[in-house]
Amino acid sequence: MATADTQPEGRSAPRTATVPVTPVSASPLADPGPWAVSAFATTSFMLGMYNAHLIGPASLPIVFPVAFFFGGLIQIMVGVLEVGRGNIFGAVVFGTYGPFWVIFAAIEIWFAKMVHPASAANAGVALFLAMFAVLTFYFVLASLRSDIVLVAILVLIFAGLVCLAIGAQSGSVDWTKAGGWITLVFAVLAWYHAAADMIKFTFGRPVLPVGRIG
Repeated sequence: MATADTQPEGRSAPRTATVPVTPVSASPLADPGPWAVSAFATTSFMLGMYNAHLIGPASLPIVFPVAFFFGGLIQIMVGVLEVGRGNIFGAVVFGTYGPFWVIFAAIEIWFAKMVHPASAANAGVALFLAMFAVLTFYFVLASLRSDIVLVAILVLIFAGLVCLAIGAQSGSVDWTKAGGWITLVFAVLAWYHAAADMIKFTFGRPVLPVGRIG
């Protein structure tokens, strides 16, 4: 997910996640966006390594706690904080991708085992990914008033979710690998965006360009 505190300047496994765009009203709260974007990027990169088949699936369960607590819980918390700051875009995006990671981990750990035969779970996973692709599509539209890096992140999240959904439904390893590689790319861009916002705060000025729009 990517941060764009939108003030003037500012199985295999799925991935994806995020940022703020609407003008933020005056608030005593600091911008929590970089925290959520860092969590989103880190979790996405880890899962992307498995989907791209760069790491064998045997160790995948080790990533589930990261999805629950870092990718999921942190973004949910930040989404709530963004409501208090008057940042509707950030609240909706973080409040969407946070639960995405919690649901994903819950499916992998508990709910997929309830489906019989096991192969029938593929259709449900494909539907899950497709629904978040729909949400991401209009996040892309809303981000067009933010910055170029954020737009690129969300476009790639959309493309990654589509590839992973097709891979889950069809059982195609190639589609899943494609989704994994796309995930790795948007995770790196999300890290960059989070770093740009954090460094901007500590330096008191923009250092890493993100291509502000408008």
